[in-house]
Amino acid sequence: MPQILREVPGHIVPGESLASYHDRLDPQRTVEFAMVWRSADEAGLEARLLSGRPLTREELVQDYGWDAFVKEAAVRWLTTEGVHVTHDSAFITWLEGSMAAIETTLQVRFVESGGKFMIAQEPRVPQWLSPAIIGFVGLENVSQLYPGFRSPSRVDALANNGQGFFPMDIQTAYQFPPSDGTGLTIGLLEFSNGYNVEDVGGFWSQFGIPAPSLTFVSVDGTPNDGGVNPWDLEATLDIEWSGAMAPGASLVVYEASAGNQDAAFALSVLKALEYARNDTVNHPNILSISYGDGETRFPIATMHAWDSVVRNSAAIGMTVFVASGDEGAYGLRGPGRPICHVDAPANCPHVVAVGGTHLVVNAAGQIAQETGWTDTNNNGASGGGISQIFPVPSYQEGIRLPVKPGYKRGRGVPDVALNADPDTGYAVLFQGAWTIVGGTSVASPIWAALFARIAQEGLVANRTVLGYVNPRLYVLGPTPAFRPITQGNNSYAGVVGYECTPGWNAVTGWGSPVGEQLAQGLLC
Repeated sequence: MPQILREVPGHIVPGESLASYHDRLDPQRTVEFAMVWRSADEAGLEARLLSGRPLTREELVQDYGWDAFVKEAAVRWLTTEGVHVTHDSAFITWLEGSMAAIETTLQVRFVESGGKFMIAQEPRVPQWLSPAIIGFVGLENVSQLYPGFRSPSRVDALANNGQGFFPMDIQTAYQFPPSDGTGLTIGLLEFSNGYNVEDVGGFWSQFGIPAPSLTFVSVDGTPNDGGVNPWDLEATLDIEWSGAMAPGASLVVYEASAGNQDAAFALSVLKALEYARNDTVNHPNILSISYGDGETRFPIATMHAWDSVVRNSAAIGMTVFVASGDEGAYGLRGPGRPICHVDAPANCPHVVAVGGTHLVVNAAGQIAQETGWTDTNNNGASGGGISQIFPVPSYQEGIRLPVKPGYKRGRGVPDVALNADPDTGYAVLFQGAWTIVGGTSVASPIWAALFARIAQEGLVANRTVLGYVNPRLYVLGPTPAFRPITQGNNSYAGVVGYECTPGWNAVTGWGSPVGEQLAQGLLC
């Protein structure tokens, strides 16, 4: 008896015109992809997250994974026409197959253009399987993520006589607690983005910082290229600044491909997130991601899949920080529709999205002025706005969300902020030379380091700090744990953005941290 098939929505790449694509040429072209499972008890898992009591990895699978007979039936169906299962975990089934086999299995049609591919219609699965899955990731290699760093365009506001901020400047300005992150591990997700150990070691040595433990992990065989390419500045700054701000913490670089002919960048993000979640060797407690693009550039199912892995990570006590982007309310890397866009994966409701500010300190190192990172010279602005993909999460239900006419209510971005304007940027040692860098991609790993320091104090006090921290951050938002940012906006590229206002705003979230006050609030 033939199975009844049901369409699974959310897999079409938004904004891509089929007119510029042709039917796939090689039916045997191999594609890696993944089927991502929902939790078997979505409401129950969300309630457990809100309780603040982390699960073990085993409890997560036992209490919220699907029964073996459901998984086995899915695998039998998937492999009927020649698709192969390369690995099957509790919440993701990793797959590989020729385009012809995938087309037959999922009832789709691949189209191509210049090495890029995507599907032209939504996949179909058996009716009994549809409620159990979020969907598929990797059925396109069109969408891309980009690192979010920028160089200054003027030097008049740079600290240290034009050299940029040093680690002690940021530690002092944001009143970091005296701990150093000992006992915690920060995972940095990088994509075809390597580093030179002499650069990062030289950076720490310059400022008298003991070199943290640094481990490189290739998620998919992608090597560390040694920091020889211009884009390697991203991994370099992530390592240097997270290590400088939490030198007692261990650092782990999770390296994955930025995408190639047969693998999607979106799939690489999924692989890196899931690898880190399951890493029982290095045991990361905190992750930082400094990559993204506007949410309209990704299939909806992809973003929900990313968030599901982040949610599962939060359930076992991990916290994930993501840069909110550097294109203001416009949100897109490169040309696109002149409307408001929120960055992904910063739009995921289970991550802490980190926006940007413009920071000026006085001679004593204290904050003299801090405003929202505003576009004054066509050199970026703090990413932020209202997601049109994810609904309003429970922790934002009580705040005023600045929804513009023609847009719907949704998850507000960012949650928090920190200095990111390249014109008040940071010193970085890259390829043997000192340079200055800004962007929310610096702010995110610094927030990760701050949380490592706070979590260390939590270990001493036997209190849980990490995991799904968003609800607690929103309770602390109106308190002295944050410095509210009430000046500035994130209009950019001709798109009228949002204003910095008292309380939460779509430029800087609750504002920048007052580190010791934040630690007290999270530990009480």
